[in-house]
Amino acid sequence: MRIVVANSFHYRRGGDSGQFLDLVATLEDRGHAVATFSMHHPQNLPSVWSTYWAPYVEYRGDLTVRDRLHAGWRSIYSQDAKNRMSRLLEDFQPEVVHFHSVQNHLTMAAVDACYSAAIPVVWTLHDYRSVCPASALLRSGCICERCAGGSYWHGIVGRCKSGELSRSLAAVAESYITRARRTLAEVDCYVAPSRFLAHKVLEMGLPARRLEVAPNPAGRQAASVDSSSRHGLLYVGRLSAEKGVACLIKAVAGLPGVPLSIVGDGPAAAHSKAIAANFCADVTFDGWLDSAAVGAKMAQAELLCVPSVWYENCPGVLLEAMAAGLPVVASRLGGLTELLAGGRVGWLAEAGDPDEWRRVIHEALVNRERTAELAARAVTRVRARHDPDVFAERIEAIYRSVARGDSKGAVGVR
Repeated sequence: MRIVVANSFHYRRGGDSGQFLDLVATLEDRGHAVATFSMHHPQNLPSVWSTYWAPYVEYRGDLTVRDRLHAGWRSIYSQDAKNRMSRLLEDFQPEVVHFHSVQNHLTMAAVDACYSAAIPVVWTLHDYRSVCPASALLRSGCICERCAGGSYWHGIVGRCKSGELSRSLAAVAESYITRARRTLAEVDCYVAPSRFLAHKVLEMGLPARRLEVAPNPAGRQAASVDSSSRHGLLYVGRLSAEKGVACLIKAVAGLPGVPLSIVGDGPAAAHSKAIAANFCADVTFDGWLDSAAVGAKMAQAELLCVPSVWYENCPGVLLEAMAAGLPVVASRLGGLTELLAGGRVGWLAEAGDPDEWRRVIHEALVNRERTAELAARAVTRVRARHDPDVFAERIEAIYRSVARGDSKGAVGVR
């Protein structure tokens, strides 16, 4: 098939960008003709399709008032992105376009270009942006579903987009405009990596006529880990409030002789380091590491900790740990509970509760036989549920289906 795959960034900026790049590589390996559509960025990987891409825009950092106004308008609707996508569609003539994370940068304008060209659209939901202007269903560090049913104005009251009024106004405006234009209602098929996310977005009002669940694939080359050589805890991911790193650091502070290695960076890095210093926690901040270095860290750790306080979806680092046989402790929340089969293949702790996290981590470290049993079950589960070939076949079946027009009239989660 001829397929366009679109994502705002063309480098491994996060889990969604990684899934996008992996999917492109998989589709090409399976003989499909694939074009990509992204935004120019200094860290982008090279691509023969970059001449079609939208210009770079920055929403972070110390911006002037004029830059903020321009960026705010661009985040709502980019006519330039629409024109560039239209040109790519005309030149490449795809049978289907698959969107990943495009709001704020490529915007709904890129989706409208597909509708104007009468090309079917598939869209993978990596977060809750379709029903929440701030994407994470989180307000002041707590789960929030106030915008359900289209009541997006709550995002302004709570300054939910990065705590900034200007960015929150732009995100809320985009949500209302998208709803009025019925852009989301015209998507031929949504893909959700977890059943939790699928049911949550439908419950909150996503006007999906078809939504399929396709769990993210696990990496193919995850090596098993020798349990006798492991020591300490590991966190891998973005350092931001919704990831719950503060809770984990406080929990570790009460566990003498249990070091924690934190791999990653983000807006909460300085705050996390301050908490570690204040609580005299045995924590090492390693910054961002490449995949090989992360694999080495996993080979050394006793437990991977995923302490998120938001409705995490289907994080790749957790799948990688499961496939490698590295035991996991995760928050009993959102897609994490689903991934760990309700605690049958990993340890679960109450999100945001340092005392319970401390207790569960201690139990996992002391009860080694039970922990090893859960990790072995996790390997079996991830191989059966997150096989890359099964995932690719599932996506290809969805492409063929929407290309035939089968999505018409199909409602709900299959």
